[in-house]
Amino acid sequence: MPRLRHPPARALVFALLSLCASVLIAQDGRIRSRVELVLVPVTVKGPNGTPATGLTRNAFTITEAGKVQTITSFSIDPVPLSAAIVLDTAITETALTRMKSSFPALLGAFADDDEIAVYRFEKSVEKLVDFTSDHARISTAVEGLSRTTSPMLTTGSGPFSFPGPVINGGPIIPGVQSAGRTTAAPPKILHDAMFQAAEGLAARDIERRRVVILISDGQNHNSVHSYDNALERLLTHEVQVFSMGVDTSVFQRVRSSLASYAKDTGGNAWFPESQADLESRYSASTDSARNQYVCGYISSNKRPAAKPVFREIKVQVSLKNAEVRHKRGYYQTP
Repeated sequence: MPRLRHPPARALVFALLSLCASVLIAQDGRIRSRVELVLVPVTVKGPNGTPATGLTRNAFTITEAGKVQTITSFSIDPVPLSAAIVLDTAITETALTRMKSSFPALLGAFADDDEIAVYRFEKSVEKLVDFTSDHARISTAVEGLSRTTSPMLTTGSGPFSFPGPVINGGPIIPGVQSAGRTTAAPPKILHDAMFQAAEGLAARDIERRRVVILISDGQNHNSVHSYDNALERLLTHEVQVFSMGVDTSVFQRVRSSLASYAKDTGGNAWFPESQADLESRYSASTDSARNQYVCGYISSNKRPAAKPVFREIKVQVSLKNAEVRHKRGYYQTP
């Protein structure tokens, strides 16, 4: 894997353009933004599932809120990452142990110039390590992880799931203890963790690609923030999510927030069936985030007058049967 030493010059130019595309001086003397460059990282895979390389600007078509946009900038330069690793430590003990043992492979998926922060969540969100390139410090923090709440019965299946008796992938008596008492799900604030990770990434250098690596079963209970709140923060701060689902049944995966976060931000979601599969998905995530086509355009839609408005984005490529991944849209500000 190539090791990046300096941020690409083109990425820096993009950053300056996005901040300074055009300004005007209002009557009150304050400088206000008039237009801004919208950057859309795009992952393209061919019919065989491998990355599609060699595409040019002319291969891409972007629409925003139904209007075709003119692509004014285009880049294929790899960039360093700012990554927030978000760990769900309320999964089963078996899955938590396997997740921790896979962590060296996750750290190995990052380059020397990448920076990493680590969060864990159960009934609260805790930042274990602030952004750093010190892998030894990160490993030490993760090695000491343990659950802080009582294990939940889970409807998961597969190598990372609850080992108790199940029928069709679910516990025989889900949600009922041996004494016959119904148990309420303990707090598990996935959406709050994603919101906090997005806020932490907001302060990272703009020439870096901001990503979240989420390892969880996708369950959420009693978050202060909703999925929409967390997604708004992720999109506003240009964050992509790459999710690893553990302790999940096939049924749970269909409507999982893990898949939703990935799809809406332009990342990817995987539900590994083995330890080796989980570890291979780490490098697939970082490679995908680092090596993307980046299309830039200045929106032809009128800026909102009072509050931010969500603008849906759609990207098409001229390559037949291609799989295209990109963020769902962005919030255009007044």
